Amino acid sequence: MRLVYLAIAWVVGISFARALPAIDSHVWLICLVVCLALLLALRRDRWALLLLALTVAAAGGWRQSSLPSTSEIAAYNGSAVTITGDVIAEPALRGNRILLRVAAETIFVNNHKQTTDGLVLIETDRSQAASYGNRIRATGALNTPATWDRFSYADYLARQGIFSHMGNAAVEVISAGHGDPVFRLLIDLRNRVKREIAVALPEPQAGLLIGMLTGDESSISPELAEAFSRTGASHVIAISGFNMVIVSTIVFRMIAALFGDEKSLSAFFAVALILLYTVFVGASAGVVRAAIMSSLVIIASLQRRPVWRPATLAFATLVMVSHPSVLLDLSFQLSFCAVLGLTLFADPMSLRLKQLLRRILPEGLARAAHGFLAEPVTATLAAQITTLPLILLYFGRLSLVALPVNLLILPIQTILLVLGLAAAAVAVFVPALGTLLLWADMPCLSWTIAVVRAFADWEFAELVVDIDGRLIQAFYVLLIAGAVMRAANPRRFSKAWAMLRRQSAVLALSTSAAIALALMLAMLLSRGGDGRLHVWLLDVGHSNAVLLQTPTGAHILVDGGRYPTRLLTAMGDRLPFYDREIELLAITHPDELDIAALNTLLERYSIGAAIYHGQQNDGEVFTQIMTKLQDSGTPIERVRAGYTIQLSDGAAIEVLHPQERPSIVDRLHDVALVLRVSYGDISLLLTSDLSVSGQREMLSHGISPQATVLQLPQHGGRDSLDNRRPSLDAEFLHWTLPSLALLQSDAGNRYGDPDPDTLNMIKMLDVPLRRTDEGGTIHLSTDGAELRVHN
Repeated sequence: MRLVYLAIAWVVGISFARALPAIDSHVWLICLVVCLALLLALRRDRWALLLLALTVAAAGGWRQSSLPSTSEIAAYNGSAVTITGDVIAEPALRGNRILLRVAAETIFVNNHKQTTDGLVLIETDRSQAASYGNRIRATGALNTPATWDRFSYADYLARQGIFSHMGNAAVEVISAGHGDPVFRLLIDLRNRVKREIAVALPEPQAGLLIGMLTGDESSISPELAEAFSRTGASHVIAISGFNMVIVSTIVFRMIAALFGDEKSLSAFFAVALILLYTVFVGASAGVVRAAIMSSLVIIASLQRRPVWRPATLAFATLVMVSHPSVLLDLSFQLSFCAVLGLTLFADPMSLRLKQLLRRILPEGLARAAHGFLAEPVTATLAAQITTLPLILLYFGRLSLVALPVNLLILPIQTILLVLGLAAAAVAVFVPALGTLLLWADMPCLSWTIAVVRAFADWEFAELVVDIDGRLIQAFYVLLIAGAVMRAANPRRFSKAWAMLRRQSAVLALSTSAAIALALMLAMLLSRGGDGRLHVWLLDVGHSNAVLLQTPTGAHILVDGGRYPTRLLTAMGDRLPFYDREIELLAITHPDELDIAALNTLLERYSIGAAIYHGQQNDGEVFTQIMTKLQDSGTPIERVRAGYTIQLSDGAAIEVLHPQERPSIVDRLHDVALVLRVSYGDISLLLTSDLSVSGQREMLSHGISPQATVLQLPQHGGRDSLDNRRPSLDAEFLHWTLPSLALLQSDAGNRYGDPDPDTLNMIKMLDVPLRRTDEGGTIHLSTDGAELRVHN
């Protein structure tokens, strides 16, 4: 138990030093020396343990007070500078932005270049292709990271040794090959696995699996991430201590079931798998801590003495909190609390579950149910008991559906992860076989997403909670104190039941058959082509993105917005999971706000053909998109008014604007591509960002814009070329005569859209209006005679 007391003393010393920053490190050092001298003098005395604890506490205080509070380069915060340095970590993607951690070497400021030192977090556009090991030159404003009401980004980065942030930087890659070659190899391997998953699976399944296997959550759309948060299932996504501890516990019990009484051998293989997985995902500090905690749970379970578990947990805490900033890291706190919960509650809860099942079920069925439910249910609940207060403290949200959601999704998470890891390993060497394994994982991924989304839609799914942090601290103090007292006077815990070993072949065949049946059913249900034309105005922010499905199941995409995860998730939700082709892509104009996401889309989907009005543009995003289309051999048709695509199923696409091929000097919105999609008696006018001048030019050339449904141009705002007038021309609206108007906008846009004058024009004609900023993605369908608006 001495390790427990020493770990507590170390944490107390660090906490006092943080609470009393005015105490200099020299004062703590003097206290350390005095306590150490007394300890050496009285080492055989009954007070020796107390003196040892005081010595460790003083050492913790001295260690905390000695931490650097700034860096050399932070002295230039608030200045416009150019820095040169190496990218020391894999870039992190955040929507259409990319974050680079750079070790600065030189700085150019005030017309003077000099050497410097320190880490900088650089934020730049996603199109800036910088990677690990690149030496870059970044120009921008260097600032101190921000602090908000409930979160200090400055403190978060300071714990990683970063005291400077450069937003909206212009980045230039100077050279490559400056990083660790082994780390570079691991990054390449992870990226290859991500590509294989992205090629084999649609979104959001691909993004979820990538996040679970590699820790890269950038492919998970904000909508899906919010759903996981609302349902208390976020731990499923992240490679956190909470998630890894639960999964490793279940994996260990599964391996133990295969090896029988050879628990040491089972533990060896389980820990080896954890270590290999840790190396594969990059061995970041958070993942290493999660791996240590996970291994701790497995090793501690081999010991027959209850005192071993808290002592081992204390030892791991001392090792990981040797750097005091780790103590404030949320991932460490969640890891520690998850292990604490498993240590205190997992076995008793498993026993209670066993007794409950025996009361309500026949003996054989109760035994089977316990074997299936015991590990995922009790491990999750035990960990959530001790992690829930932290979640309330940091996020102020209490999920009321967390229990049923976790009960429904956690039993299959081990299968999901094992299949995913196996598929990822195989796909690197045999892509075809890896794709089949990834497809076999589709039912598990789809089930997880479906359950989370279903419960997230409930209005009462979560509550906003504002709780005093001191109450949370009191809870953990009492809990840990109780655990220490119980370990000092141990009681025997019931041995956990081993998982079912008999009939393993039947179970394996049944599981395989069920997965195959679910996969075939999913393919059957997801087949496109129901004889109706479907149109979706996708909710991808303040951008243009329209997806169409023809009566026979062909897919047409108009633009795509700027956020890759939102576009890919929207596509994955609506295309069959095995369908990786978009038959036609229409690019209405080269504004990156409406097309930037296509860069990522072209890495996941093949394009049958593309249409564009042919205006030249030197923008980097547009150039990259056109290069990818050309490199893939996609036919690109330059179109203008009068061009028509007649599909064999009766649907037709007419190009109404521009009237001639635009020149490079024409304004983008004046010559935006305008399409009218028709099926039977129903038509839809897609206006993109067409300006008032462009609308008037159409009318002056005798082009009739008449349509059943009108997409309001420029998101219903003010005209981009003259903000004194609305973006919809009154005469143009008069000639369109729509029965329904659609508005693609974003509730949080910075432009003030939609414009009241535009809305009044629609209201005066008594035309119903549907808006993405109010109801999300808009879905229309028609059989050629009747138009349906789906909720």
